[in-house]
Amino acid sequence: MRKLPVLMMLILASLLLLSACNSKNSSSANAEGKQKVTITQSTSSLLFTPIYIAQGKGFFEEEGLDVEVSIAGGSTNVLSAVVGGGAEIGATGLSVVMDVNKKGQEVQAFASLINQYASNVVIHKDIANKLGITENSPIEDKINALKGLSIGVTAPGGGSDRLVRYLLKSQNLNPDKDATIVPLGKSEAVLPAFMNNQIQAFAFSSPTSEQAAATDNGMLLINLSKGEVNDLDGFAHSTLLAKKDYIDKNPEIIQKVTNAIAKAEKYIMENKEEAKEELRKSFDKLEPEIFEASFENNFDAFAKTPIITKSGFDMNVEFEGIDVSYEKVVNNQFAEEASK
Repeated sequence: MRKLPVLMMLILASLLLLSACNSKNSSSANAEGKQKVTITQSTSSLLFTPIYIAQGKGFFEEEGLDVEVSIAGGSTNVLSAVVGGGAEIGATGLSVVMDVNKKGQEVQAFASLINQYASNVVIHKDIANKLGITENSPIEDKINALKGLSIGVTAPGGGSDRLVRYLLKSQNLNPDKDATIVPLGKSEAVLPAFMNNQIQAFAFSSPTSEQAAATDNGMLLINLSKGEVNDLDGFAHSTLLAKKDYIDKNPEIIQKVTNAIAKAEKYIMENKEEAKEELRKSFDKLEPEIFEASFENNFDAFAKTPIITKSGFDMNVEFEGIDVSYEKVVNNQFAEEASK
């Protein structure tokens, strides 16, 4: 008889443990039973169009997900949020994922969003005029026009910072001596800095580049969204990423997110005008002509499937000079399943 209280205590403890586990599991779902997931983007731009479309057309909801999107203000902040647990999934450049893998962080890219290095370079129009530079000038002359300027980027080590350094080095210019690279964080800071002459050029994605080019001060110097830099044409750029252990422990969530992105990319390709109208809701403060230019500049760059290609990855290897394997950085199993 003395064993009965002990047995009852064990049963009670088991029930309490089961209740705690159920409570923990349910805390990650909303009232409708949809799985809550946070995606953090480096900026608010057309680089992440498939995410906007997946949200607006309800593709995440169709997959049983309740997705919240936040803006981190730079690629390094995206990685900090993902590695630190502030967000389950990040959205930023593949090259940044390669870099952190080289440094020992196990983070994987699992879905492609943009297949061009779609950060455009804008310069003050008066500087371009003084140098005799037009939109039709040779790419070498355009890059050399950046010498001596203060050039805005998102954050040190971020995608636009890497791009500016790559372009300057391609013309044997020293990024740390022949220009001043200015980190500005979120895209909202770019136009005021450009208009007030705190910077004379910048590398940012659409629609920020089109907004500046539409002013009296700005000129679109290099249109990477259209593949103007040959060595970066077809570049695997924006991707979704997550910690490897999160992917391993939550394959169902990663598959659902990837399925929604695949639906969005298919929708964009098959319903261009409807997709444009849907995307407009996320950029409703833009003037219509600027939004139209931004969308058309980027349409061919939108990924047609979430699969991250080996050729696009290899361009990153050449761009970054990072010796890290495709198999280590890229996890295509979910994209391949979603693309069937």
